[in-house]
Amino acid sequence: MGSLSPLKIAILINNPPAQPLWTDIKNSYISSLAHASPDAETTFYDPISTTYPDPKDYDVIILSGGKADASSTAPWVLNELDFIRGLVTRYPNKKLVGMCFGHQAIARALGGEVRTVPGGPVAAVRDIRLTEAGREFFSFAAGIGSFRVPKFHVREVAKPAPGFVALAEDNECFVNERNTILSFQGHPEILNDFARKMLLSDDREYTENSTQGGLNAEVEKLQKPTDGIEILQRVVEWVRE
Repeated sequence: MGSLSPLKIAILINNPPAQPLWTDIKNSYISSLAHASPDAETTFYDPISTTYPDPKDYDVIILSGGKADASSTAPWVLNELDFIRGLVTRYPNKKLVGMCFGHQAIARALGGEVRTVPGGPVAAVRDIRLTEAGREFFSFAAGIGSFRVPKFHVREVAKPAPGFVALAEDNECFVNERNTILSFQGHPEILNDFARKMLLSDDREYTENSTQGGLNAEVEKLQKPTDGIEILQRVVEWVRE
């Protein structure tokens, strides 16, 4: 049996490219995919400048997180929603992954609802409780019934799109019934150093709801690895299914 061909991955970075966070997001994918899929061929795109991949050139398209509102009517956000719908219509077997903003954008584009988090912005390292379907999908976490990832978000999915199966509680992770779309509210691609930087940042967009003591407690959790690499390794397996 021959070796598998390197995955071809397109990543849309959903953050203004002039902001330093754009580079941080790019580097987070480079670092995490170096562990999860070392030979992957990855190309980054800027949807805010309306550059999009040709789906036929890639095995999977990833929609990143970023400081953007998936519920807004900004022209570039509406363009990305149209891209998602077009992808699902014209390339129904193409694998699509969403992280944070991407998770929300997929839900909105395909008939779900996005809202502001009722309790305010989230900046934390959380144990995400899996459903029965999630335990089966993420077999590495089946025993404890959860996985741990960083979370940084102001909005969330209030109602999933039709045809999606919950892999985690509280609308945290979905796969569609066709098994071609997978999305996460959390950030498996953010490794500990970047998570620590986000938690301790002077930019309070995500941490305005947190006390310094609370943030220090979240940073303390980063003394141990999160489950991000295992999750991304499972994503890579899923892309090849």
